[in-house]
Amino acid sequence: MNRVKIAGRWIDAPKWALDLPFEVRPMRGFTAAAWAHWRPTLALLAKASARAKQRLQWVRIHDHIGARREPAHPFGWIVTETGEMFLCSYDKGTALHELAHLISGDSHGDDWARTCFELHRTWLRGSAVKAADLEVTRYLSGRREWRRRFGERPTKQPAPKSSWITAGRRSAASVR
Repeated sequence: MNRVKIAGRWIDAPKWALDLPFEVRPMRGFTAAAWAHWRPTLALLAKASARAKQRLQWVRIHDHIGARREPAHPFGWIVTETGEMFLCSYDKGTALHELAHLISGDSHGDDWARTCFELHRTWLRGSAVKAADLEVTRYLSGRREWRRRFGERPTKQPAPKSSWITAGRRSAASVR
């Protein structure tokens, strides 16, 4: 591990994370054990963004390992104008979902969905491709792309459970 200053904070980071073409910014409380979980996703993101000739400035990552309220559904976002990505899970499909926004310049439209499906086929293997494609079908454009590719409607995806919303509903119910 190397002690380095990133975004104004001193952190311990492995050499491989410092060699990526973008800066990795772990959140406060990020543990050394979490780096191993993030390595495959960050390496994939480096290769995929380079092949697509897209420049990521930095990627903010979280450590939810052992957290009491770990998100039940992976999520992230990207600022396409600046190439700043935030990932709350080391899920590769989520990283590719965000990269598709950067490549297509599209929110959740047809260009974005098409780009997602192509990225999945290029960078994922086996059942991970279908699982990532099905995540995209949560959006109308993803359902259209599925139908265009496979000639049928995708299976209905259950709504992702949010630990924050669920906890809030329980708290509101107990007040009544």
